Amino acid sequence: MFEKKIVTPTSHHPYFFHLLGIGILMLNKIRYAVRGYQEPRPFSVADVQQALTYDREVVRNWLDALHDYTRETAQGKVVLELGPGADLGPALFLLAQGAKQYITIDANRLIDQTSPTFYETLLHSVKNGTQLKTELEKTLAGNGDRIKYIVDPSFNLASIKTSGVDLVVSQAAFEHFSDIKQTLTQLGSIVKPGGVLIAEVDLMTHTGAIRSRDPLNIYRFSNLLYRLMHYSGIPNRQRPEAYKQVLEANDWYNVEVIPLQTLPRSYVDKIQPGLAHAFQGLDAQMHILSFLLRATKR
Repeated sequence: MFEKKIVTPTSHHPYFFHLLGIGILMLNKIRYAVRGYQEPRPFSVADVQQALTYDREVVRNWLDALHDYTRETAQGKVVLELGPGADLGPALFLLAQGAKQYITIDANRLIDQTSPTFYETLLHSVKNGTQLKTELEKTLAGNGDRIKYIVDPSFNLASIKTSGVDLVVSQAAFEHFSDIKQTLTQLGSIVKPGGVLIAEVDLMTHTGAIRSRDPLNIYRFSNLLYRLMHYSGIPNRQRPEAYKQVLEANDWYNVEVIPLQTLPRSYVDKIQPGLAHAFQGLDAQMHILSFLLRATKR
């Protein structure tokens, strides 16, 4: 089910990519300072069919990963999604799969970009669409019950009011959290014993123009330079072992890091000497470009 996909970059020009990467970081810093964080996905929110396909696949992957890990389903669970992004499609799909409640928290309110057509199309595709439409309308009006949408620029999970979360999910969001230690520590206080975390983490350079050509570009720069280029949502550059260590230190067990996309070892050996010192050791596992994270709360 979790067959690794090996990604082979198209070229290798270290000095060129180093300079190009600095330029991209500078442009992103300016762009996000002017416009704010608006584009969580690499396609337009106006593309309804692509957005629906994306959300449906994300939820299916979460539930497949959950069933493979625990033999459980979403039935009757209180689900918390971290960093939902552009729409509430996952909320509707999860409730349609039997989830009891969906809670989500984001640092930016991005769902206002989503057109009514998206939700109309989605609700027509699920069996209990009329009931879910009522839940969606309540949420968009600010008084959600089964769908709770929280916007908090400080991303303070401790502020979430809940009787306990059964399942935490996240899709390519953890890499944007500025302090994963704080996030995972706070998470532990609202997840029930036996609750499960299922998250996909994308460790690659996120800028599309350079992503396939130099996927490790963000790791070329010293911590000082990277801090100077900081902008809202910049990848935090935390590697897989950091997630595992923080979870285990906060009473999570059966922690699994499952690589999903990897680089050929030959490519890593060639490029690693040109990365910042913190990413030159074997413990950095620089061959891993994305991974599935699974863990159970003690």
